Amino acid sequence: MNISIRTKLVIYFLASILVPTLIITSIVYVRSTSIINKKMDNLIERNIDSARLIVEQRLEFINELTTLISINPDIKNVLSSDSTHDMTTNIREIVTLDRALDSYYLTNYHVFTNSSAVPKIYLVNKPAYAKYDLSTKVRTISEAEHFPWFSQLNEKNMLVINNQQSDEITVARRLYDLKNADRVVYAALLTIDMDKKYFNSLLSSYKASLGTEIYILDENDSVILKSDSSTKESLNYLKSKISDKKLDPLFDTSDTTRRDSVNGKPTVISTSKMHSLNWKIISFTNVDEINADQNNLNHIVILLLSLCMVVALLTAFALSKSISKPIIKLVKSMATVKDHNFEIKLEYKKKDEFGYLIGQYKLMMDQIKQLINQLYTSESNKQKAELKAKDAELRALQSQINPHFLYNTLDSINLYAVKYNVPVISDMISSLSNFFRYGLCKGKSLITVEEEIRHMESYMEIQNMRFKQKLKYTINIPQTIRKYQIVKLVLQPLAENSIIHGFQPSNREWLLNISGRIENDNIVLSVEDNGEGGDVEKLNSLLNSEDVQNESIGIFNVHERIKTTYGAGYGLRYYKNPEYGITAEVTVPCTRYSGGTTNDNSSIG
Repeated sequence: MNISIRTKLVIYFLASILVPTLIITSIVYVRSTSIINKKMDNLIERNIDSARLIVEQRLEFINELTTLISINPDIKNVLSSDSTHDMTTNIREIVTLDRALDSYYLTNYHVFTNSSAVPKIYLVNKPAYAKYDLSTKVRTISEAEHFPWFSQLNEKNMLVINNQQSDEITVARRLYDLKNADRVVYAALLTIDMDKKYFNSLLSSYKASLGTEIYILDENDSVILKSDSSTKESLNYLKSKISDKKLDPLFDTSDTTRRDSVNGKPTVISTSKMHSLNWKIISFTNVDEINADQNNLNHIVILLLSLCMVVALLTAFALSKSISKPIIKLVKSMATVKDHNFEIKLEYKKKDEFGYLIGQYKLMMDQIKQLINQLYTSESNKQKAELKAKDAELRALQSQINPHFLYNTLDSINLYAVKYNVPVISDMISSLSNFFRYGLCKGKSLITVEEEIRHMESYMEIQNMRFKQKLKYTINIPQTIRKYQIVKLVLQPLAENSIIHGFQPSNREWLLNISGRIENDNIVLSVEDNGEGGDVEKLNSLLNSEDVQNESIGIFNVHERIKTTYGAGYGLRYYKNPEYGITAEVTVPCTRYSGGTTNDNSSIG
């Protein structure tokens, strides 16, 4: 990935810190949510079971109360007495029953602290009681016969009734006359009325949350009791389940707690059966409400996690900056070194590993700079020594030749050629004399372009005589160029190389064109032939090679002398012509000839 080291450090740091944090947080959140939901379901189940038990206990207490009333001696005596129309007897019996029932009026009884249990008795064989309006608790059976539930007593001795008209729960029990052991006579009906508000308040005390709704349904799936927080949504849900006959499966399954959607809200539904009464108890608890504290905790965790992420991100940026900043400085410094700039300006004051690294880097650059300077000085001295050695060798060769003796000998041969009328020998001797005269040039290494041209012409005249007019040459060098200086013996070796290696025996006329031009303040001299050509790339590579072959030593010498004199940007290069042959180009700077010499020899003249 083509990203910076700082970005990589930030990514790696965040990945190493945040990823484990997110994984751990997610696992903890999922696990804690599962545990909390399970515990909450268990709590709701315990609450609904406790509500069921307390209601059953209260009703069982009423059942026991009816038993106590049935065995009360005063009540038993009245029930066992014969029916009479005697007013005194009837009034006494009514008062006796009223006082007996009064003792069971449970307004302040500890079991019913916020409600009352009102016992009433309806006499079967005492029709005369209807004449006397002495007690609200003592009535004749005819007053109970109009109750909707009265007919159900034919099958049961005791009945718990949902009295919807009075908003009460009524417990009804038959009482019998037991004075004759061989005969049981139905004597009276005992009822105890209890306000539903009492049971509703009991259910409300077992809510899992403020919005929890608890309902008790009778055997006909009618709502008998409900907690104070009951709402239309849950009632509508119950009614829909009852109408669709889908309520029983909620109670038949062993899983008493399940989750469902009530009016579009996730809800925990807990159910239980009251087997003693064939009633059902069901509760609705809104998930969002019971998870409110958990949601608040989740928000706090998310906030803290976000803060930790921000802190981790800032820390990652700070850490990456502290690590990447010196590296970036080092990279930029290396980029300047790549451009051959060894002046290192890199400041880092901290005494850490980067400080040591940068210090060693600066020390290494200083050493490299010193080595390069030493190498450059050594190479320069080496080139100067080689140049001096070549000059010494050239002077030694030149000293071996006595110009006066050479010229006198050539003049004598020329006189004999004229004397015996051999003009060809005379012309060749004259050209050879001029060739040596310009070649020696009194030991000078720099001459004018004009002198180099004359030396070239002498050589070409000799070669022209040798090849009997088959070799043709032209010299097209402007006069403006001929006054500039050039290294001695440049053109002649190039022309000689073309004649020796370029021209092969053939019927084609040999042509050699020597030309010159000024280009970008440089003099470009060209030697173009129409020979058989050659491998231009190989020739150019030989010019810069240290392994020089014997046949290439002439052109290599020309190239090296030009570079040594003018610099690496100058020298010799070969080009392939479009049709025949190759072209050798020499490039030297435009330098006016000052008339001085590099190595004068006063004995040559």
